[in-house]
Amino acid sequence: MPLYYFLAIGCALMSIPTAALSSTRHKVPRLICKMIAATLFLTAGFVAATQRSEAWSTAVTVMLIGLGLGWLGDLLLGLDPFVRPELKNKILISGGIPFFLGHVAYIVVLAAIAPLNLLLLPLLLLLPILILIMHRVFDLEKMLLPFLGYSLMLGAMMMFTINIAMLGGPLGRLMILPGVLFAISDSVLFLNKKIREKRGQSMPSLHFACLIPYFTAQALFAVSVAYM
Repeated sequence: MPLYYFLAIGCALMSIPTAALSSTRHKVPRLICKMIAATLFLTAGFVAATQRSEAWSTAVTVMLIGLGLGWLGDLLLGLDPFVRPELKNKILISGGIPFFLGHVAYIVVLAAIAPLNLLLLPLLLLLPILILIMHRVFDLEKMLLPFLGYSLMLGAMMMFTINIAMLGGPLGRLMILPGVLFAISDSVLFLNKKIREKRGQSMPSLHFACLIPYFTAQALFAVSVAYM
């Protein structure tokens, strides 16, 4: 098995202690675990790029940029426990921007691989509808439009990953899950944040439901660099 697979598996496994520490007061160990996981998926992507049987391509470069932006987003969001409550929304936005741009990088590469199956277009609206439902419960106020924009991008991610999955082959098999996992992770992240604001504490189980899908998705994208 190539080295980048072991690095990707290590990334997914590191999400478990990261999630376990998220509901504790051990802020520094949690950040360390999180950044180890992030560094593992970034390293897996670079190793996969160097072990390709084909020449380095623009798609590989863009995918690595996407992974790097994910790493940066992890670092910024990882600072959340260290800031004052009034700054937490700013941390969420500052961390969300690299994630958004990283997802756009993935989408650009996937969209160029194969024509889109138009039957997948309804996936674009799935998460925005979910955000509107949550808005009726939590009243997002000024955050509604940013969340709708982000959810639309996540819908596009699901649409294009599933589109590639339908092609089959090694890359297709890797693309079955990451778009769905990103959607699950970010939806749970949002839900947990709102629960924490209302109750004063988060739900430990939601940390696992957020971080394990997220790091697994990034690990799958890192491995996919070998087949771009």
